[in-house]
Amino acid sequence: MRLWGHPIHPMLVHFPVAFWTVAVMAYVADTAGVEGAAAAAKLANGAGLIMALPAMTAGLIELRLIDSRSEAMRVATLHMMAMAAAWVCFMLALVMSISTRASLDKQITQLAGVVSASVGFLLMSVGGWVGGRLVYEFGIGVATHKE
Repeated sequence: MRLWGHPIHPMLVHFPVAFWTVAVMAYVADTAGVEGAAAAAKLANGAGLIMALPAMTAGLIELRLIDSRSEAMRVATLHMMAMAAAWVCFMLALVMSISTRASLDKQITQLAGVVSASVGFLLMSVGGWVGGRLVYEFGIGVATHKE
């Protein structure tokens, strides 16, 4: 799927990556007691979750161009699984950050949110590296002629 000759999926993935990176830093800052960090974490995380949806949709559309029996498809499947798991981790972090409980429970949920967002960040990083393999090793999404 292309827009003016450029693949759409790589254009869109920068938004959730940037938002989720900010979210992880803000979750950690919130745990350290930085005022306003909780709101920034929720906002960045929510924006990342929303912006990931069109990126994932574009990726699924691109998937149809890959031979289903190829090594590239196995790599693409790993990429999708890592990114979907990252999305779930960030969703869990957002849900935990929204929950309001007693102070001990709040500290536990806050820590669980940081852990979930951190695992999500790790999965996102691995998924991004694997996505890079699709482009640079297998040439997925690379135009071989003018469109």
